[in-house]
Formats: sequence, structure tokens, C-alpha cells
Amino acid sequence: LSELSASTMAVRFFWALLLLGLASASALLAPVSRAVAPPRTAAPLMKEAVTRIEIEVEQGEPLEKAIVRFKRATNQVGHLRILRNRKTFENNHDKKIRKKKEALMRAARARRSRRAQERL
Repeated sequence: LSELSASTMAVRFFWALLLLGLASASALLAPVSRAVAPPRTAAPLMKEAVTRIEIEVEQGEPLEKAIVRFKRATNQVGHLRILRNRKTFENNHDKKIRKKKEALMRAARARRSRRAQERL
């Protein structure tokens, strides 16, 4: 290694970084299986493991449409809600109020779903 000049080592380092960047960029664009969001039975807990979301971009599909699908899947999993809850400290009283409100919302959603199933 001592035989190589500084400029040769710099060029090799540059090419290594370039190839590493291209490899990581191609990994982001590689097609992957379409993610199916888990059923929305309960509000996500902070202690849960974060679910990985993968969106497959179809051939010729506009990127904006894929981003919309990604946002929809992210909202269904509840990533943003977890981040929002972690942003500031939440004392036990506020946590109780939030959980009660979420339970009411889940019950209302279940009622609406049952009514829709009965109409069919």
C-alpha cells in the first residue's frame, strides 16, 4: 500500500464510494413484494416492533401514485401516530384520555362496519 501515490488512493477511494452509492441506490429501486397492512384492530402501541413497509413500483407507474400508496400503507400501520406520541412526554392522565378516545373510535368503526355488512 505504501507504493501507491496519494492521488491513486484518492481515485480508488472515489470509485469505491461511487460504487457503494450506486449499489445502495439500486437496492432502493429494486422491485419488492407488495406490502399488506395488518388489520386495524387496535391502536399501535409504542412498545411494538415497527413494521417495515415496502411498496412495489410497477413498470411505467408514476412515482406520485407510488408515494400515495406508501403514505396510505404508512397511515394504516400507524407509524405517524407512534412518532407523534413519542414526540412529547405524555403523563398517565393524558394517556388514559387518549386511550379512551381511541377505544370509542374503534367501537364506532366496528359499528359502522357491522352495519355495512348487514346491508349487504
